[in-house]
Amino acid sequence: MARLIKTELWKLKRYSVIWIGIATMLSVVLLTCFMEIGTPGTPTFSSFSDNVIWNSFSLIFPATIVLIAGYMIERERTDDTLKNIMAIPVSFRSLLLGKVFVCGMISVFLAIVELLFTALISLFSRYEGIALGSVMRSLAQMVGMNCFVFISVLPVIVFTGQKAGTFMTGVAFAFFYGFIGTFASGHGLSCLYPVTIGLGFINYQNGMETGTYNIFRCVVVLLIMLVITAVMLLLAQDRSKTQKIKGKGDIQ
Repeated sequence: MARLIKTELWKLKRYSVIWIGIATMLSVVLLTCFMEIGTPGTPTFSSFSDNVIWNSFSLIFPATIVLIAGYMIERERTDDTLKNIMAIPVSFRSLLLGKVFVCGMISVFLAIVELLFTALISLFSRYEGIALGSVMRSLAQMVGMNCFVFISVLPVIVFTGQKAGTFMTGVAFAFFYGFIGTFASGHGLSCLYPVTIGLGFINYQNGMETGTYNIFRCVVVLLIMLVITAVMLLLAQDRSKTQKIKGKGDIQ
């Protein structure tokens, strides 16, 4: 597994999709900055960071990480390297698990990138309250939120990754999935809706979501998502290959 992860990290050097992830982090920070312009009062670094977290999970990050994961899996098919990897032999299940693990690392990396953009925009815009403590708090919250959102979309990644040409459908679903989180959290369902459970774990407190979170419910939903993902990984196989074999049998 360690060798698979190392190989996937090496492959990232050839993939331009990681720059799409960086661009989306920049876009969500800039979008939040423009939104702050029309907000009454003087923004602070903490309030700006909180709004970035909100916009990230509800608008951009779920679709972004599904896009990156789907692209990484699909490249094995388009580059015609999947059959060579299977001959090593490495099971499709192990390959998929390695890519999922690397995507988790990418989620952390994008959170760090998001924080850097947030801090730079805050300095440029002269927002108050930028200190080491507030920056570290924002870093922990962004990393945590990205990781929990990543876990919430894992079933989407594993499901669409098993069949060629379906990952863009997963991206569209992930965008809708994250956007609905805005309404779920607004109706007190933050600890029940998978995309928003991270708000409870990071103790997100802002004008759009306040109050006490039920951490027990968040943990239960988190465990459910992990169990679903584990079962899907255990049953995972290259459905495109299976479909081709069936197609040949039908012709005969």
